[in-house]
Amino acid sequence: MLSSSISKKKINLREAMLKVIKENPTIKDRFANAVPEGKIQGWGLPLGSKKRPISGDGFMLTGDAASMIDPFSGEGISNAMYCGMTAANVAMEAIKAGNFKSSFLIQYDEKIYNRLWSELQLSHTMQKLCKYPWLFNFVINKAEKNRTFRETISCMFDDLDLRARFKQPSFYFKLLFNH
Repeated sequence: MLSSSISKKKINLREAMLKVIKENPTIKDRFANAVPEGKIQGWGLPLGSKKRPISGDGFMLTGDAASMIDPFSGEGISNAMYCGMTAANVAMEAIKAGNFKSSFLIQYDEKIYNRLWSELQLSHTMQKLCKYPWLFNFVINKAEKNRTFRETISCMFDDLDLRARFKQPSFYFKLLFNH
């Protein structure tokens, strides 16, 4: 959930999590005898919904520090790994060139955004769709009843072209009238 939604709706995430663990029929049995090991803690995730500078004189940010968390799924490990690999390659080039200025390291930003930006934008759009719970619930309920549609939703996490369909109103129109 976005911090703004949590504040606006006055949701206590710790209480909500404990309620789900206690009441959700899918998981409650798994945690029936669980005992908390300590205080529940959490922090907001830096989502990749805005292009930000991720390098400068003498530095390159990776992973969470670069706000590379997928806005829809909350996944960030693969993006962090890609950032780390790319940062290492650019760092090697910077060492060879003896140039650690932002004008040289900007190539890191370009490589990262060339590879990840369209996916992050698409996920941000899908996150915004969740503002319409009736639509989100409709899609999930349809997936529960339709194996092909369920598999389509599953595949969308790996297939950007497939995920792009979720941005198109025609997708929802077809969903409404195809059983």
